[in-house]
Amino acid sequence: MTGARMWPTPLPRLIREDPLRSAEVRVYDLLKEQLGPQWTVYYSRPYLKMTPSGAELDGEADFVVVHPDRGMLTIEVKGGEISRDPATEQWFSRDRQNVLHKIKNPVQQAVSAQHTLLEKVRRLDTWPKGKFIRARHGVIFPHVSSPPAALGADMPREIFCCRLELAKLGDWVRGRLSGGNGDSMGEAGRKAFDDLLSLPFTLRVPLASYLTEDDQAIATLTPQQFYVLDAVSHLARVAAGGGAGTGKTIVACEDAFRLARAGNKTALLCLGDKLASHLRQRMELSGVLVMTFPGLCQHYASVSGMDSDLSPHDMLEIGPDLLAKAVLKDPTLRLDAIVVDEAQDFRTQWWIALEDILVDPRTSKIHAFYDTNQSVYGDLTGELASFNIVPIRLSRNLRNTQTIHAAATRFYRGNTITADGPEGFPVEWVTCTGNSSIQQVHEIIRQLTCDGEVAPANICVLAPRDELVGHLQRRLASFEDLTVTHIRDFKGLECQAAVVVAGREISDERELAYVALSRARAHLTIVGEAEVVAWLRGLEVSEYGAIGRSNE
Repeated sequence: MTGARMWPTPLPRLIREDPLRSAEVRVYDLLKEQLGPQWTVYYSRPYLKMTPSGAELDGEADFVVVHPDRGMLTIEVKGGEISRDPATEQWFSRDRQNVLHKIKNPVQQAVSAQHTLLEKVRRLDTWPKGKFIRARHGVIFPHVSSPPAALGADMPREIFCCRLELAKLGDWVRGRLSGGNGDSMGEAGRKAFDDLLSLPFTLRVPLASYLTEDDQAIATLTPQQFYVLDAVSHLARVAAGGGAGTGKTIVACEDAFRLARAGNKTALLCLGDKLASHLRQRMELSGVLVMTFPGLCQHYASVSGMDSDLSPHDMLEIGPDLLAKAVLKDPTLRLDAIVVDEAQDFRTQWWIALEDILVDPRTSKIHAFYDTNQSVYGDLTGELASFNIVPIRLSRNLRNTQTIHAAATRFYRGNTITADGPEGFPVEWVTCTGNSSIQQVHEIIRQLTCDGEVAPANICVLAPRDELVGHLQRRLASFEDLTVTHIRDFKGLECQAAVVVAGREISDERELAYVALSRARAHLTIVGEAEVVAWLRGLEVSEYGAIGRSNE
């Protein structure tokens, strides 16, 4: 026997995980399981009732059960221990923490829903005229023992379903809708109830809501990596290695914040300008000097009176010498602590220069956070060890959903990374011709923002070459606050949802694929030619089949 038709279906995760609705969720599942396909069950149906004076009263039926031949049953569900004070007619529910809650009279609620909904459905044009159906009400107390007898003149024993009867809830429903001379409403009547109870109201949840849930779950995980800082706070040289998503940047920020709070003159360094800007925002008012390594070299040269009007390329080459000269001219520029994010991007001579600008090379601190992906960056532990840095590993992915982590892992080789985030949505793989990729991205962004209600500020579009970035920026200019940038410029950063334009350049440079697939926290879409998309997925081109859209 297939189950009853349920509205809504499936039951949204927000409701299933709400502890205050656990009793209703249990009843929902039992009704679906124990009633056949001719039955329709509407869950949490709101209605508006008018008093004789014209006042409006809001109401809600926990469940409305409809059968084309048996009729209609309204059900109210109350969990916990149930009691009533006859002097005041006040009902109470006591939860498992022994907290007493005032509740409405569940019998009156079920009766009110029965009469109001029956009156409303009879007014519909689709209702079969002249039909007077069987209409009943009932109350479910899923946690209490059955009452020994009627609870009052309007509360006979049979209107209640309690803990022991719950296992045969379907039989209780059929019993409530038996006896009497009610007419059959037929399929026309059942359709009228659909029009009344399922068309005007929906529990649709936009994509943005689910992505926010996954984001919140990820946000609660990330600080768990802070245990690393507690374990190594006394060490002068520390290198924390991990793959994409293991929380390196957040831990690096927390490390710099703690060092500065302890009274150390601290700098937080990286290589990319966009990452430095992001770090600067996170560390605002912390007292930490946040810069790129070339920016630090230029800043120190300038404040110490040396020539700092050099190109970025020249600063990468001679910047280390400028740092050493600057602190000799002005010893107040020396630092007590240096924290480096994305340390795999730093050259050997830069580490030597950083040692030179410390207050005391023996006790001052250098903490490095680096990517352990050997297939892209090689094995850095040997190089870091030469500077007396103690290696530790971040082994848990706390940034990405499990599906995104799985997609990016193909381009990772190093110590094992475990994904602790929620399962998340499947990665979307969209194939198209090269000329149509920009229009395809525009349509994806439209769907995310309009249909999914994802804010453009939470989306980034990443491309592997500057010319394509420019075309995308012009085509997507109408989406305010949308980030459109080169994959390499987004290194070390993250966003809620990412759309990656996978040109052939991405297959020529493994780092681009690794960075691109690991930037999204909760939703990832890949757009590209069939061969490139197949390569990213690890498929043979012949396996991929026709061009189209696919979820994995």
